[in-house]
Amino acid sequence: MRTRINLPVIEQLTVNNYSLYPGIDHTGLDLSFTDGVTVIAGINGIGKTTLLTLLSRMLLGPTDPEKAMRNIGRVSQRKLVNLDRFDFFASRVPEVLDEESTATLRFQLGGEEITVTRHMRNMTLKNVTISGTPFSPETEIALIEELARRAGLLSGYDFHVVIRHLQFFNEDRPHLLWDPGSQFELYKILFFDESIASSLNTTFAKIQSIDTDYRNRRHQLNKRRDSLSPSSRSPATIELETLDKMIEAARQSYQKVNEDFLRKRDQFDALQKTMRSLDTQAEDAQIELAELEQQLTQQDAMFILQALPTLGDKERFLMQGFSTGCGCFVCGSKSKNHIGNISEKTRSGHCFVCDAPVSSPDTENVTPISARAVQTTEAQIDALLTSVVNIDAQRTATEQELARLTAEFRQAANERANLLQNLDALNAQRPNSTVEPFSLQGEIEREEEALRLLAEELKAQTASYRKTIEEAQTRMDEFREDLRRRLTDYATAFLQEQVSVSFNNETPFKPATGVGEVHIPSFTINMTSSTHRVAHERRTSNSVSESQKEFLDLAFRMSLLDIVSHEGATMLVIETPEASLDSWFMRRAAELMRRFAPEAGNHRRKLIATSNINGTVMIPALLGLINENGSINKLPLERKDHLVNLLKLTPQSATLREDKASLLLDEELGKYLHAW
Repeated sequence: MRTRINLPVIEQLTVNNYSLYPGIDHTGLDLSFTDGVTVIAGINGIGKTTLLTLLSRMLLGPTDPEKAMRNIGRVSQRKLVNLDRFDFFASRVPEVLDEESTATLRFQLGGEEITVTRHMRNMTLKNVTISGTPFSPETEIALIEELARRAGLLSGYDFHVVIRHLQFFNEDRPHLLWDPGSQFELYKILFFDESIASSLNTTFAKIQSIDTDYRNRRHQLNKRRDSLSPSSRSPATIELETLDKMIEAARQSYQKVNEDFLRKRDQFDALQKTMRSLDTQAEDAQIELAELEQQLTQQDAMFILQALPTLGDKERFLMQGFSTGCGCFVCGSKSKNHIGNISEKTRSGHCFVCDAPVSSPDTENVTPISARAVQTTEAQIDALLTSVVNIDAQRTATEQELARLTAEFRQAANERANLLQNLDALNAQRPNSTVEPFSLQGEIEREEEALRLLAEELKAQTASYRKTIEEAQTRMDEFREDLRRRLTDYATAFLQEQVSVSFNNETPFKPATGVGEVHIPSFTINMTSSTHRVAHERRTSNSVSESQKEFLDLAFRMSLLDIVSHEGATMLVIETPEASLDSWFMRRAAELMRRFAPEAGNHRRKLIATSNINGTVMIPALLGLINENGSINKLPLERKDHLVNLLKLTPQSATLREDKASLLLDEELGKYLHAW
């Protein structure tokens, strides 16, 4: 639950140079509102409603919600705007109001005294002081926002709603108790945590916006559909739409083939890249293979040189071939006649192969090499040969795939070109062919898809709103029972019927026209009547009498103000609906109002009520002047501020100029007023 909220409590109102309220001796109006009930008494047309409107506009100035609605539970644009022209008070007097026609309101807000002076001609600000310090807001709305901050409310809009619809019970009051959405709005403003209230407000605004957009676009879509009916289309229109359908079909065919063409082109490019990579790998492998084979040859020669380091070693090795019958290791001849030639050349210092002179061999220059080194090189050659075979196999497979894909790619390119040519030819037949054609049917299909997406978004936002409400309902446990008890007590005292108040978490509520229901918390009244001895539910205002409806709604406001103020200082301003009340009901209603705002004690509560001087007991009952036996006391001098007699403070009306009427009113007032 939110921290304590402080609401304004009016202390004094002064009005200068305004002919509707000249005051006593034309010194202006100067009213002080003390604790308890203050009655503003008068007759029809004397200015009672105007005075209450002045009290509210002194707090709110010339501002209103951007989109005012009587049902406060369905407002999505929670913003205030300055009224360009506010002549409510100027239009009620004949003179042209100047700078000297002003009104000043002094009130308490959260323990601070605030004074606001406004021009009567348009309610614009003249000056503001807060606890004696001048305050200069940039705009009217800036002042409302500052008052909202000091009151503990989330926004200037919330402040406006609380003042106008909770603290003021005027003729244009909404029936808060009888509308679950309005109930929920007040719970949100007064009790819910800031995060929950802000989330609910934001999501509700989104739902309203999407729903409005959806319904407007759906309406336009239906109009487009109607235009497709044969009776509303000319031959030229039908021919053009037929051409558009052909163009749309050709465009879709082209898009499909073009996508296939692009896919095959990407595959073709990838295969060509693979072929280039395999060619590079094959070339690198052949180069490396040649280098390894040359390395192996050198290693073989080095191995022989290491095994036969001297000429004699080589001669004996060669001679072994002849002596063993294997023959020459070079040419394979087995004739032993060559043995003498080989020995002779060796002894003469010549090579027995090429007959070149041979110097003494230097065995120290022979590079040693092992058989393992030769075997390692041979293994590398074998592995490389295997790799070459694999590369060749991959190249063969890739070449085959490339050949197949080349044919498909060529076919896709031809088909694409043909379809593009056909699409261009159809577009050329259409008027304004430079503009991309969109058939009416195509527009309808695209709009249907857009509406489908909007519907999904609307559903998601509604689900989010529903989830936040469920979270908010758990917070209502902190004040639900207290509110139920107070509302039951007030309602019972007002109506003298058996009244019970029930709380329902499942009250259906539609955030917007085109969305599903959510369930919000609300209170309902169950009461007896002359025909129902057992209390039954009164869900709508039509299920009770006019007076019961008014006072149950008033009881709901009193209950909320009790809880918000923690039974401390608060204020309620009422335009009393005495026209629908009988004498007994008037007395009960007046007693309850006095109980809400007692004169004694530390509550510092005020109830300001208007009433007609009409021969009823409403005024003396509100002032607490009726005894148990029905006799009426006079209002004591020390309590005279509790009655504002507009007959003495306003210009004499035509009614008062009639002697009979004047005597009748004086007689009525004389029942409870001294002749001061």
